Amino acid sequence: MKLSKLLSLAVSILMSVQFAFADVAEGEQLYKANCTACHAINDKVVGPALKDVHKRREAGWLIKWIKNSQKLVASGDALAVQVYKENNEVPMTAFENLSDAQITSIVDYIKKESEAPATPVVAATAGAGAAPTDGSTGSTSGGSGFYNSTTYYALIVMAVVLALIVFVLYRIQTVVNNLYVQRKPEEAAAEAAMETSWKDNTLSFRYKLFKKHPLVGTILVTLMFTLIFGLFGFDYGNKEIGVQKGYAPTQPINYSHELHAGTYKINCLYCHSSADKGKQASIPSASTCMNCHMHVQAKKEDGKVSPEIQKIYNAVGWDAEKRAYDPSKPKTPIKWVRIHNLPDHAYFNHAQHVKIGKVECQACHGPIETMKVVSQQKSLQMGWCINCHREAQVDVANNDYYEKLHANLKAEGQTAVTVAQNGGLECGKCHY
Repeated sequence: MKLSKLLSLAVSILMSVQFAFADVAEGEQLYKANCTACHAINDKVVGPALKDVHKRREAGWLIKWIKNSQKLVASGDALAVQVYKENNEVPMTAFENLSDAQITSIVDYIKKESEAPATPVVAATAGAGAAPTDGSTGSTSGGSGFYNSTTYYALIVMAVVLALIVFVLYRIQTVVNNLYVQRKPEEAAAEAAMETSWKDNTLSFRYKLFKKHPLVGTILVTLMFTLIFGLFGFDYGNKEIGVQKGYAPTQPINYSHELHAGTYKINCLYCHSSADKGKQASIPSASTCMNCHMHVQAKKEDGKVSPEIQKIYNAVGWDAEKRAYDPSKPKTPIKWVRIHNLPDHAYFNHAQHVKIGKVECQACHGPIETMKVVSQQKSLQMGWCINCHREAQVDVANNDYYEKLHANLKAEGQTAVTVAQNGGLECGKCHY
């Protein structure tokens, strides 16, 4: 009974500490999901910097403005009209789906970040290719998800509180035991003798755990198994399920990228012609191969066409001797095996990265020009993509689409903006 009360006290204190950080943590998640496309704490992006906005604007006004700024402007609110004009009359996205409490939590997070020392934005020096290959999500402070500054500080505080709880519980147990010995010496002596005898017995552990404190014993054993299997399941799910790094299947034709892209310098877009035009990079058709191989036959010493090239001829019905298509020949399609796969709920557009972002093929596919057999070089996990978005710069100077953003950056004395600052961390960008 005494131990149960002490455990209840520890849980109550721990929950109170957790709730103290809940609002700011929720505000951080909402801020990064809805606000980072246009705002930063210390820098002007599309919208103004938000540092100390809680001091410059009243809480009630902020809630109305965030929910529907244009409605507030249309109402004739002098401050709303002023802010609208100061920002080149660019309308702010309405967030009527957010509750007053959620908006307040966002403001609380901004308040916390405003009081923290400003961290300068470090421009990426390696572009899109600078992302690590281990699937990590980057820095543990200021990031999104579990590893962020709020969680870090919360864990420190909770660790200190738990240490104090352990100390207090130890002191309480000592005092209670002393009182028990003083008031009931006979019972205490008998219990001590029983415990001593059980220590020499192979069943002592089971006795203490399940007979003396059955509830506590059951909870501890359950927690132990849950922790062990939970950690195993998390590690397996994080590293194995859906992760195909190193996958190198056998293809129906032994096509060598080392020979074609490396030795002969054939541009990737010649074969994967839609990589700069659409979502998919496309698999080259056999007719694309025939542009060269109706002439290049790589004949062996016996005068026969290379077996791998003959597979292309079989696919299109080509007669190598007559150097012409033969309608009577049966056609056998080439069944290429796909290597790089993303989950159905993840949206990726090749053209957006290749043409607009000017991302090199090697950034995601590795040194493809050196591969005789293609294998998946990167994990393609979400953390790997997110880290790339944090480091990769948007080419605003050479893209008319970002003309206004570029002008605003130059006015602020900045020359670069990362994909993350331009909304590249919003869930809806990749998950619809």
